[in-house]
Amino acid sequence: MDNKKPQTNTWFVAAWFASATTALVFSLLFSIYLSNPKTITASASGQNFKLYAALPKSETSISDNIDHADGRAKIIENFFKAYKAPLSSYSNTFVIIADKYNLDWRLLPAISMQESNGGKKVISQSFNPFGYGIYGKLITRFNTWEESIERVGKALREDYLNKGLKTPTQIMAKYTPPSLEKGGAWAKGVSLFMEELR
Repeated sequence: MDNKKPQTNTWFVAAWFASATTALVFSLLFSIYLSNPKTITASASGQNFKLYAALPKSETSISDNIDHADGRAKIIENFFKAYKAPLSSYSNTFVIIADKYNLDWRLLPAISMQESNGGKKVISQSFNPFGYGIYGKLITRFNTWEESIERVGKALREDYLNKGLKTPTQIMAKYTPPSLEKGGAWAKGVSLFMEELR
């Protein structure tokens, strides 16, 4: 009886050792693989093992920087599209010019909606959706929509904001004085469109 007991223990120890060795080999191979992601082939207890993993490339990085210009451009684009306005294709230009002249990014789109329904109602071949520089028979014309956005953006910065005219009501007094006599409808309209863009 005493002879059988050691044999049972020997068999148990051998089985445990083989199992532990296999687990250790897998663990080591996986650790090596994570540090150097390639297919690894190894042998343990006479068996071949291959490890594969679909891991991202090691040069992948995550940034916490968010480019908000795209978000603003999309908001402007959707805003104009909701009104079926032709200026929806120029949403990026509005954002670029607003940043260039440090304007509220909603101001130019709102003025264009108040003056021309976003470019729907403009004097023929004027490319002037802002009603800028139009007094009676005097018509300021531009060659393209982009040129009008640039020029009016620059004018708002230099001739209005830099001179303390910052709100739609303050801008209206110089931009379109007749609107003052009509209870400030222009400033109210611009303000509503700016709120819609928020």
